[in-house]
Order: sequence, then structure tokens, then C-alpha cells
Amino acid sequence: MLTIYRSNRAELLAQLLATQLRLTPPDPFEQVQVMVNTWPTSRWLGEQLASHLGGIVANVRFPFPGGRLRQLVDLVMAATESDDPDHNPAPYPAGHPTFSDPDPWRAQQLVWPLLDLLPQIAGSLEGEPLRRWLVDRDLSRNLEIASWRLGRAIADSFDDYALYRPDLLRAWEEGLPGDPGRPALPATQSWQPLLYRALRERLIGLPFGLRVEEAIRRLQRRPPDTPLPGLPTSSPIRLFGLSSMAPVQVQLLQALSGSADVELFLLTPCRDLWERCARRRDQLSAARALACPLEADWLLEAPALEARFGRLGAEFHQLLEGTGETQLGSWEERDLFFAPASAASSPVAPLLAQLQEHLADPHLAPQLKLQPGDHSLEFHPCPGPLRQVQILRDRLLQLMANDPSLEPRHILVMTPQVDRFAPLVTSVFSDTTATGVELPWRLTDRSQQSDAGIGRTLLSLLELAGGRLTASGLEALLESIPLQQRFGLRQEEAADLSGALQRCGFRWGLDGPERDGDPTHSLSWAIDRLLLGLVMPVTPGLSPGDAAPWPLPVSLELAGRWLHLLTRLRHWLTELR
Repeated sequence: MLTIYRSNRAELLAQLLATQLRLTPPDPFEQVQVMVNTWPTSRWLGEQLASHLGGIVANVRFPFPGGRLRQLVDLVMAATESDDPDHNPAPYPAGHPTFSDPDPWRAQQLVWPLLDLLPQIAGSLEGEPLRRWLVDRDLSRNLEIASWRLGRAIADSFDDYALYRPDLLRAWEEGLPGDPGRPALPATQSWQPLLYRALRERLIGLPFGLRVEEAIRRLQRRPPDTPLPGLPTSSPIRLFGLSSMAPVQVQLLQALSGSADVELFLLTPCRDLWERCARRRDQLSAARALACPLEADWLLEAPALEARFGRLGAEFHQLLEGTGETQLGSWEERDLFFAPASAASSPVAPLLAQLQEHLADPHLAPQLKLQPGDHSLEFHPCPGPLRQVQILRDRLLQLMANDPSLEPRHILVMTPQVDRFAPLVTSVFSDTTATGVELPWRLTDRSQQSDAGIGRTLLSLLELAGGRLTASGLEALLESIPLQQRFGLRQEEAADLSGALQRCGFRWGLDGPERDGDPTHSLSWAIDRLLLGLVMPVTPGLSPGDAAPWPLPVSLELAGRWLHLLTRLRHWLTELR
């Protein structure tokens, strides 16, 4: 059975999940798994469950959908191997990777065999664009950062194909130029089917999308409501807070609902949006609605706010309803919408509460009213990203000055462009000299990226060693979680180090030779200033070797860890060069 719990408040969904675990507790040694899309969501959800379950929540894991759904596909394939009419008595499937092995079709694994095959594909008739690209950059025989980036970009595209366009990969396997009903690939892209077929010959197993389709076919051949060995029976397959999934992932959940309970806790601000989706599906066939999601006519009918910000959620809801072809279990929806304006204690609720209620049920709040002094919803025009971060900082300081009970830990700032704003946040929020106020802050979502970890740190080192050492490049490197762990630094301490280097005078360059003989404002010069500041007084005119002492405003122990990190980075960059 597939059950969708919808609400405009995440805390209501968390309370519902906690109530389920309290009323129907799992076995003591059973691990409860709840799929989430970010690790901050898992941390917040774990705290919410603990608050409703007596203060402790144990043996609960929060995997990401990509990894957990791959495990479920492997379990389905293993459990239904004997059901396959073309079953080979060899162990399941011969040589096929299981969820304990890395998937060779994931981008981080695929890039290396892809780079090995790239010269062969470039030498074919269809590979002329690739061959010209490699020759123009003199990369036909050597692995450089540019050729690695090309390989990674192609691997990312193939990974996306496996998730969002499995029909295209199936067509390539059958020798067709593309999937029916879609435009054919342009001539400059005709090398892609050749590369995919070469990868299929070399790699073991199928891409994820094709494996899901095979798993769905096997589930459809089984009697309805038949449990599968290995799939959870007492504990449902749960997903919390997801706002979008690939069609093939949704189809897998629909098929699994015939053998296990699937529960989706969906956070959505609008109930009426889904009703319009249902009316639209009544006007079109289900297949037609999925093939043409939310065309311009629908967007013109929807209110402006929902048309701009609710389209992704509406398309996700259409995918959940599907065509019925893969829905093997029953379907049920349950709503837990909250009316914040009606529940407000004041006669006129804040504008934000009115807007939330209007989205949930337009009949409850037909007209929005703005009271004097209401700052629950503000818009600040900004000429650029830097000014956005500066205005944000100033506004937060104003709010905390006006409300003594407000603390930094109560504030959450969200942006869809974490990488773009991270260096600006580090620079602006760490600049205590501009405001005279220390504002604690922390970046959260960057550490969950697929490239985060030792691999990303090594690539950053290689890039800095192969080019000019810039302040922004060094700052990005200092944000590396493995690097911080190696030298015993917390995230805020690493951010403070970036600010200290800027105030010390570091601008760019590793040493004097990189700056055409002038070591001033290089990293080596900044390290010398910091070292001199530990042992010598700050006296006007005292500047041994053109580096005046600069004292670090931190403890001696932290200063030692900072200098250890900087000297090791200087050594590594020098050796790599």
C-alpha cells in the first residue's frame, strides 16, 4: 500500500512519524530507515523524533533515496531470481554488483573506464567532435585536469540518463539513435551511443534505470500482495520531506507498494494545487499528462505564486499518481494541513501566516492584510550576490538587537546556490572589524555533495598547485571537512583562519617566485608574519625580511594548529608543483 501524508508543516509530519513508532514500535534489534534528501534534514528529524519519544531515538538511520533505492532493487532482483522464466541457475546475477559493492555506473566510478575508452571513440567517424576537442588541447594522450573534467561531465550525463532517461539507453542498446517520440541526437552528439555500447561491453551489470525496469517487470509477474523475502514487512518503506524524484524512482515505489507498505511524508504548502492537477488529469489521459507536465495553459490558470514556485511539486504529485501501470498496491492520501492565521492569538495574524493559510486553503484567508510594523515577510532588492550577503548580515544583526531572546542558533538561512555564496558568507560574516559584533555561523549542506571528502580535497590541491594560488581558492580548500579533521579544526575555526589570513595581508601567490620576486602578500610571507607574531613584539619599523610581526588573536594552542596546517599546505603545494 502507498500512503501519502501531506502537510504544510514539517513538525506535524515528524510528530505523526513519532506517533507511529510509539504505537507500533519495531523489534528491539530492527533498524528503522527513513529516506531523506539532505543530512541536515536527518539531524532535524532525529531531534524531533527524540523529543516525542522520551528524549532518545536509537537504531534509526536516514539514508539518501539514491543509495537506499539501489539496495531495494538488489533485494528485489535477488528475491525474484527464481521467478524469472529465463532464470540461469548460476548465483544472482553472475558477476553483478550488489549493494555492498560500488555501482560501476555511478558517475564517480564511471569516469575512469570512460576516460580509457575516450580515445577509441574519438578515433571513430562519429567521434570527430571529441577528436578535435582533444587535439586542440593536446590532450589526446595525456590525462590533464581538462580531460578529466570532460570525462566527469560525460559520466554525470550518463548517470542522469540512467536515472531520468532509461528509454534512451535501451534504444542505444538496440542500435537505435534515440528513443521513439523524441528528436534524434544532433550529428555532433552521435558518438554517445558508441561510447555507451562500449561501456556496456566492459562494465558488469545494467545502469540503475534499466535495473529498475527489470525489477518492476518481475514484481508485476508475482501474485498481488505477496511479500518478498528481504523486504521490510513490520516496518514500512518511509520517505520524509522529499519534494522531487525521478520518474523511474517513483515507479519503483509504486511497484514495491504491492509487496510492502510505502509511506511518503510530503511537505507541501498548497492543497488546492493538487486538486487542479487532478482536474487536469481528468481532461487529459494519464499518459498524456505525464508526457506533457504542466504546459503554459495550466500555468496561466494557477495563481502567480503557485505557478512560479509550485510547479516542481505539482509535477512530482503527477508522477506519484502515475498512469496506474506500475501501481501494484492500493493508494491513499491523508492531509494534515495547519491554518496558522486562524490559530494566531492576535486579531490580525502576521502577513506570512496569512500567506501560508491562503496557500493551504484560499477560502480561509481570501484577502491578505498588512499591518503597520509587520516584518514577517520582507523583500530587499540587491544589486549583486555580495550585497545580498551584506544586507542579510546587517538585517540579522538588527533583528537580534531588537529582540534579546533571538540567538544565532534560532536562525536558518537557505539558498539553492550554496557553492556560489559560501565564499561570500565566509568573507562577510567573519568580518568582525566591519560591524564590531561577532556573529557565529555555520555552513551545513556543502558536506553532503557527492564530490565532498578526500577526493574533492585532493582535486582542489591539484588545481591550486597547477595554477595561481588565490585567496578564494585557499579559502575553499580550508572548507574541506577531511582537512579540518586531519588538523583537529572545527568548521568555524577554519573560517576564522581564512579571515585571519585576509587581515594579515595575504592576497595571492604561494611565495616570492610566483609573484615575480616580490614575496609580499604571498602565503609564505603571511606565514612568516604569523610566526614572528608569536615570538616578537609588534613594534613600528620592526620588519625582519620584509615581514612585520602580526599577532594572532587566538589561543597559543589554536595558533599552533593553524600554523601547522598552513605550513603543510605550503609544503604539499610546493611538492605537487
